Amino acid sequence: MTAEHSSAGNPLYESFLRGAPGRPVIHKWHHYFDVYEAHFAPFRGKAPTVLEIGVQNGGSLRLWREYFGPEARLFGADIDPACVARAPADSQVFIGDQADPEFLKRVLEASGPPDIVIDDGGHRSNQMIQSFRAIYPAMRAPGVYLVEDTHTQFWGGSWIDGPEGNFLDFAYRIARSLNDWTGKAENFAKLHVAPERRTSALPASFACKTTHSVSFYDSVVVFARRDRPEPYCEFRVQDPSLDNPPHPFPQVG
Repeated sequence: MTAEHSSAGNPLYESFLRGAPGRPVIHKWHHYFDVYEAHFAPFRGKAPTVLEIGVQNGGSLRLWREYFGPEARLFGADIDPACVARAPADSQVFIGDQADPEFLKRVLEASGPPDIVIDDGGHRSNQMIQSFRAIYPAMRAPGVYLVEDTHTQFWGGSWIDGPEGNFLDFAYRIARSLNDWTGKAENFAKLHVAPERRTSALPASFACKTTHSVSFYDSVVVFARRDRPEPYCEFRVQDPSLDNPPHPFPQVG
């Protein structure tokens, strides 16, 4: 059996393969389309605000329009001024450096909080990290922040160009931080107390509190932006006629 790059029936992939009159060139890896579908499908038809970093020929902005529908708000950012003319008329493109927090602040002031961010920009570590730091906290929740072409981080050299190093290591640190609550044994007693009975919050990073998951694929990292409460672990007997078992941890507030 021959493996497929992306699934038959995936509407984004079929649209990419089929093309459309007047649509400019789109430069995409074939295996990305199942990743897009897995994370973007819940936003179809819901008028999401989409920000794409890296406009190039404008073809992918047209693809997002077809996929998300006519009510979606599309914005782009690129360092090349020629991208403004290439983008579809029903989108808005900003020209500047994606590693410049002030530029990204101006983009966000104009676009409002994005639901979806697609970083297909310069693919250097500092660009990806600085864009994430500037945009991720401003996103709506739930949202999706997707970074493409992370294979550049294996190439080394000038691709790893910032003080925080490799973007994949940065993303892994975010993934580790999801365990800020549960990764400390001393927290377990409190995490077995019903949330309404807790008297204080446990310390956790912003990433832990606002990230549901970090997914790693070949050349793609996806951050699922969702506000998270402190976890709750409970011993619950499923037969209501029986008493719940004794709690293994002291019941502290």
